[in-house]
Amino acid sequence: MRNGIKLVGSALFLFFQLAQGQSLGRVGSATDVVTTATAGTVLMGGGSDVDAAFTWMINKSGGGDFVVIRATGTNAYNSYILGLGPANSVETFLINSVAQANDPALVETIKKAEAVFFAGGNQNDYIANYRGTALGSALDYLANTKHVPIGGTSAGMAIQGSIYYDGNTNVLSPDVLPNPYLSGSGIHYNDFFQNPFLQKTICDTHFNTKGGTTTNGITGRQGRLMTFLSRMITDQNMTEVKAIACDEKTAVCIDENGLGMVVGLGKAYFLRQWCNVPETCVSGQALTWSNGVKVYKISGPGSYTAAPAASKSVDLTNWTTVTGGDYEYWTVNSGVLTIGQTTATPSVCTILNVSEAIKNDPIQIYPNPSNGTFRVVVAENNATITILDVLGKTIKQQQAIGNSCDVKLELSGCYFVHVTTASGTTIKKLIVKE
Repeated sequence: MRNGIKLVGSALFLFFQLAQGQSLGRVGSATDVVTTATAGTVLMGGGSDVDAAFTWMINKSGGGDFVVIRATGTNAYNSYILGLGPANSVETFLINSVAQANDPALVETIKKAEAVFFAGGNQNDYIANYRGTALGSALDYLANTKHVPIGGTSAGMAIQGSIYYDGNTNVLSPDVLPNPYLSGSGIHYNDFFQNPFLQKTICDTHFNTKGGTTTNGITGRQGRLMTFLSRMITDQNMTEVKAIACDEKTAVCIDENGLGMVVGLGKAYFLRQWCNVPETCVSGQALTWSNGVKVYKISGPGSYTAAPAASKSVDLTNWTTVTGGDYEYWTVNSGVLTIGQTTATPSVCTILNVSEAIKNDPIQIYPNPSNGTFRVVVAENNATITILDVLGKTIKQQQAIGNSCDVKLELSGCYFVHVTTASGTTIKKLIVKE
């Protein structure tokens, strides 16, 4: 019996070691606390870290336990983050395999966090090892049920949108403007994070420093991002596609109401499709998108420590309530990117300018904005309609009768309508006015 006890004890010790083996260390309190966290997202463009964004996350966590996740690297974030605010603890986990991402004890530890931050590196390390795992489910729980602030820098920012580029082909702007499909199968849709404010949105980083130089002398990832947006429209028949990009030393802090506030030393860019679809987006041919995108560009406050403020922001519930920046337009003609245009083509985007693909959208919601009562019409029968609020909480679910469904909501606000058919799930935004 003594030997049996010894074996059981050894097994428990080994299990504990395996569970803790990927921790790179913890600073602060050794005892977890339970705090009330408030949802938020940090999109950081890489390079030097922006202190204000971490302080904001700590405050959003309610002074709880802060977890850093990385696939390579050290625990250097531990002491840095602990020195920026009243976090109860900071712990870094190195997770670089599917087996580790499915470790029950490790995952349960991470689920106790009140804030999570993804370090830089290679975004495909995160996707390949975390997608579809227990850790992936835990991250969804933390974001959409527990509502803790989640952020990332560089690769950690690149994975935050509902659409993301995995980085495997490592293309530059001069590569893909002449051929948008050199990025291969690296653009992925709706299979990792589901942030209600980043639907139909792709994120890019190191925007002003990496990405190569185009034939007309534009250095950065602007051209690459234009090809990604073009492919989102062409490959997926998506409408109203969007992107958020950050320079290095810059971050966007998105609060629980969808207000994206810019901090740091560089600029943040909010791109939105302007009117029509690309004229030419095919493999082996140069991109042409004469209408292109409307861009709201905001400079950070010029300090690592200046706190996020509404004076430099974009409301991501509508993308039209903006403060502290300037609009410009980007277009591509025969693979040549033009940025900084102060007037658009056409100058006004009305329903008459919108492509047939947009007007003939197989899913219609009207009226939108609504006073609370609206109808969802779907090209396919037997759709399931699920309404989520901006925090990802399911408010209502109904089954369509035939190809339509009438829905009534009691409270005003921004909602996301998930329409599920045999062909898959499509997400639409709905505004309910008071």
